[in-house]
Amino acid sequence: MRVGKMICLVAIICIGLSFAFGEQKKHRVQRQRVDPEQLKVPVRHLFDDMFTRGRYELKDQVFASRCPVHFGSRNVTLEHAVSEGKGWRSAAPDLVMSADQITVNGDMVTVNWTAKGTHTGKGNGLKPSGRRLSMKSTSRFRVVNGKIVEVWNEEYRTELFRQLGVSKTAALMLETADDLWASATNLLPDRVYAAFQ
Repeated sequence: MRVGKMICLVAIICIGLSFAFGEQKKHRVQRQRVDPEQLKVPVRHLFDDMFTRGRYELKDQVFASRCPVHFGSRNVTLEHAVSEGKGWRSAAPDLVMSADQITVNGDMVTVNWTAKGTHTGKGNGLKPSGRRLSMKSTSRFRVVNGKIVEVWNEEYRTELFRQLGVSKTAALMLETADDLWASATNLLPDRVYAAFQ
């Protein structure tokens, strides 16, 4: 009797495992069939519509909720990254960010980009300097189901502050304040943003 129960239990486990492996294989095959051009769509919206045209209301169409954003070793919430982006758009109203080259590898989209603009407005704690800015960098995006779910950027602030003529002391103060804000929003993102919106 015990042998019969044991055989039934082993059979049930084997059937369950075969279904689980079959589902994993099915999802792997589905991922492989995703058209690389489709993976580029939310990234193009990010550069063309959000960054260049300032259409930040498209955030929920481009990003998955709670998408982590990394700038070098700095990790921020999506809300913080969007707020930072809005600040730079306010500081350089003519800002244009061009996706110069977009490549796809699996679910990862890599973009070599250029940003150009003139610092004629206020934003991110800086007074207008009238200086031109021009930056090149690379960002990587993981795209799943038509939305960006995670972002990796090179840290850009040191070069940007240099181009805008911000002293090292002022840059350090701005970066420290921004990093403290990012840490607070990482700990309590919903409460911090609700308090300031």
